[in-house]
Amino acid sequence: MSTKKEIEYIQNGGQGREIFEHWARIMNKMNRSEKIPRDFGTGDLLFPSEIHTLCVIGAEPGTNITALAQRLGVTKGAISKMATKMREKGLIEKYQEPGNDKEILLRLTKTGRIACIGHEEHHNAVFGRIIQVMEDVPALQAAFLFQFLGMMEEVIDTCILEKESAKQNVRRLEVFL
Repeated sequence: MSTKKEIEYIQNGGQGREIFEHWARIMNKMNRSEKIPRDFGTGDLLFPSEIHTLCVIGAEPGTNITALAQRLGVTKGAISKMATKMREKGLIEKYQEPGNDKEILLRLTKTGRIACIGHEEHHNAVFGRIIQVMEDVPALQAAFLFQFLGMMEEVIDTCILEKESAKQNVRRLEVFL
Protein backbone atom coordinates (compact mmCIF):
# COMPACT_ATOMS: atom_id res chain seq x y z
CA MET A 1 0.00 0.00 0.00
CA SER A 2 1.39 3.42 -0.88
CA THR A 3 1.92 6.02 1.83
CA LYS A 4 -0.97 8.14 0.47
CA LYS A 5 -3.35 5.17 0.61
CA GLU A 6 -2.13 4.28 4.12
CA ILE A 7 -2.89 7.81 5.32
CA GLU A 8 -6.39 7.68 3.80
CA TYR A 9 -7.00 4.26 5.38
CA ILE A 10 -5.83 5.46 8.78
CA GLN A 11 -8.06 8.53 8.57
CA ASN A 12 -10.98 6.14 8.07
CA GLY A 13 -10.16 4.34 11.34
CA GLY A 14 -8.79 1.03 10.02
CA GLN A 15 -5.22 1.40 11.18
CA GLY A 16 -4.94 -1.49 13.64
CA ARG A 17 -5.15 -4.32 11.15
CA GLU A 18 -3.14 -2.41 8.54
CA ILE A 19 -0.31 -1.70 11.01
CA PHE A 20 -0.23 -5.36 12.01
CA GLU A 21 -0.16 -6.53 8.39
CA HIS A 22 2.63 -4.07 7.62
CA TRP A 23 4.57 -5.38 10.64
CA ALA A 24 4.00 -8.99 9.54
CA ARG A 25 5.23 -8.18 6.03
CA ILE A 26 8.39 -6.59 7.47
CA MET A 27 8.95 -9.63 9.71
CA ASN A 28 8.59 -11.97 6.72
CA LYS A 29 11.18 -9.96 4.82
CA MET A 30 13.49 -9.94 7.86
CA ASN A 31 13.17 -13.73 8.12
CA ARG A 32 14.01 -14.04 4.43
CA SER A 33 17.03 -11.74 4.80
CA GLU A 34 18.33 -13.86 7.71
CA LYS A 35 18.92 -16.66 5.18
CA ILE A 36 21.20 -14.60 2.93
CA PRO A 37 24.89 -14.50 3.92
CA ARG A 38 27.20 -11.60 3.09
CA ASP A 39 30.95 -10.94 3.02
CA PHE A 40 31.94 -8.11 5.36
CA GLY A 41 35.52 -7.88 4.14
CA THR A 42 37.04 -11.13 5.37
CA GLY A 43 36.23 -13.49 2.52
CA ASP A 44 33.77 -15.38 4.73
CA LEU A 45 30.06 -15.37 4.01
CA LEU A 46 28.32 -14.55 7.28
CA PHE A 47 24.62 -14.75 8.01
CA PRO A 48 23.04 -11.76 9.78
CA SER A 49 22.76 -13.76 13.01
CA GLU A 50 26.49 -14.53 12.84
CA ILE A 51 27.66 -10.98 12.16
CA HIS A 52 25.38 -9.53 14.82
CA THR A 53 26.68 -12.04 17.35
CA LEU A 54 30.23 -11.25 16.29
CA CYS A 55 29.70 -7.52 16.74
CA VAL A 56 28.19 -7.98 20.22
CA ILE A 57 31.32 -9.93 21.16
CA GLY A 58 33.36 -7.06 19.73
CA ALA A 59 31.43 -4.51 21.79
CA GLU A 60 31.69 -6.67 24.92
CA PRO A 61 35.01 -8.54 24.83
CA GLY A 62 35.22 -11.15 27.53
CA THR A 63 31.53 -11.97 27.38
CA ASN A 64 30.44 -15.55 27.99
CA ILE A 65 27.90 -17.78 26.24
CA THR A 66 25.14 -17.17 28.81
CA ALA A 67 25.42 -13.37 28.72
CA LEU A 68 25.60 -13.39 24.93
CA ALA A 69 22.50 -15.59 24.65
CA GLN A 70 20.57 -13.28 26.98
CA ARG A 71 21.69 -10.16 25.12
CA LEU A 72 20.67 -11.58 21.74
CA GLY A 73 17.49 -13.31 22.91
CA VAL A 74 18.52 -16.79 21.75
CA THR A 75 19.38 -20.06 23.47
CA LYS A 76 22.77 -20.88 24.94
CA GLY A 77 22.89 -23.89 22.62
CA ALA A 78 22.46 -21.67 19.56
CA ILE A 79 25.23 -19.34 20.73
CA SER A 80 27.51 -22.27 21.53
CA LYS A 81 27.07 -23.71 18.02
CA MET A 82 27.58 -20.31 16.43
CA ALA A 83 30.68 -19.61 18.53
CA THR A 84 32.18 -22.92 17.39
CA LYS A 85 31.53 -22.05 13.73
CA MET A 86 32.98 -18.56 14.15
CA ARG A 87 36.04 -19.95 15.92
CA GLU A 88 36.57 -22.39 13.04
CA LYS A 89 36.42 -19.42 10.63
CA GLY A 90 39.04 -17.61 12.70
CA LEU A 91 36.69 -14.80 13.72
CA ILE A 92 36.69 -15.31 17.49
CA GLU A 93 38.72 -17.07 20.09
CA LYS A 94 37.61 -18.75 23.27
CA TYR A 95 39.71 -18.30 26.39
CA GLN A 96 39.64 -18.62 30.15
CA GLU A 97 40.83 -16.21 32.79
CA PRO A 98 43.68 -17.57 34.93
CA GLY A 99 42.27 -19.27 38.00
CA ASN A 100 38.81 -19.77 36.48
CA ASP A 101 38.63 -23.15 34.77
CA LYS A 102 34.84 -23.03 34.53
CA GLU A 103 33.91 -19.99 32.50
CA ILE A 104 34.62 -19.79 28.75
CA LEU A 105 34.99 -16.21 27.50
CA LEU A 106 34.91 -14.91 23.94
CA ARG A 107 36.81 -12.19 22.07
CA LEU A 108 37.35 -11.20 18.46
CA THR A 109 40.39 -12.04 16.41
CA LYS A 110 41.84 -9.50 13.99
CA THR A 111 39.71 -11.03 11.24
CA GLY A 112 36.63 -10.74 13.47
CA ARG A 113 37.35 -7.04 14.05
CA ILE A 114 37.63 -6.52 10.27
CA ALA A 115 34.21 -8.17 9.79
CA CYS A 116 32.66 -5.93 12.45
CA ILE A 117 34.07 -2.82 10.81
CA GLY A 118 32.70 -4.02 7.46
CA HIS A 119 29.33 -4.64 9.07
CA GLU A 120 29.29 -1.17 10.61
CA GLU A 121 30.07 0.36 7.21
CA HIS A 122 27.28 -1.73 5.64
CA HIS A 123 24.82 -0.62 8.34
CA ASN A 124 25.78 3.03 7.89
CA ALA A 125 25.19 2.77 4.15
CA VAL A 126 21.89 0.88 4.44
CA PHE A 127 20.35 2.21 7.65
CA GLY A 128 22.08 5.56 8.08
CA ARG A 129 19.15 7.50 6.63
CA ILE A 130 16.65 5.77 8.89
CA ILE A 131 18.79 6.36 11.97
CA GLN A 132 19.23 10.03 11.04
CA VAL A 133 15.48 10.51 10.64
CA MET A 134 14.80 8.66 13.91
CA GLU A 135 17.19 10.98 15.77
CA ASP A 136 14.84 13.87 14.90
CA VAL A 137 11.61 12.13 15.90
CA PRO A 138 9.81 14.04 18.66
CA ALA A 139 10.08 12.44 22.11
CA LEU A 140 6.37 11.53 22.23
CA GLN A 141 6.57 9.66 18.92
CA ALA A 142 9.80 7.93 20.00
CA ALA A 143 8.11 6.87 23.25
CA PHE A 144 5.21 5.40 21.25
CA LEU A 145 7.62 3.52 18.97
CA PHE A 146 9.44 2.06 21.98
CA GLN A 147 6.09 1.08 23.50
CA PHE A 148 4.99 -0.55 20.24
CA LEU A 149 8.26 -2.44 19.80
CA GLY A 150 8.14 -3.57 23.42
CA MET A 151 4.60 -4.85 22.96
CA MET A 152 5.59 -6.73 19.80
CA GLU A 153 8.56 -8.26 21.59
CA GLU A 154 6.33 -9.40 24.46
CA VAL A 155 3.88 -10.99 22.03
CA ILE A 156 6.68 -12.80 20.20
CA ASP A 157 8.24 -13.93 23.52
CA THR A 158 4.87 -15.33 24.60
CA CYS A 159 4.45 -17.16 21.28
CA ILE A 160 7.92 -18.66 21.62
CA LEU A 161 7.20 -19.85 25.17
CA GLU A 162 3.87 -21.37 24.10
CA LYS A 163 5.48 -23.18 21.15
CA GLU A 164 8.37 -24.46 23.28
CA SER A 165 5.92 -25.65 25.94
CA ALA A 166 3.78 -27.44 23.34
CA LYS A 167 6.91 -29.04 21.86
CA GLN A 168 7.94 -30.32 25.32
CA ASN A 169 4.45 -31.70 25.90
CA VAL A 170 4.63 -33.62 22.60
CA ARG A 171 8.00 -35.07 23.64
CA ARG A 172 6.58 -36.15 27.01
CA LEU A 173 3.62 -37.79 25.25
CA GLU A 174 5.99 -39.63 22.88
CA VAL A 175 7.84 -41.07 25.88
CA PHE A 176 4.62 -42.59 27.20
CA LEU A 177 3.65 -44.08 23.84
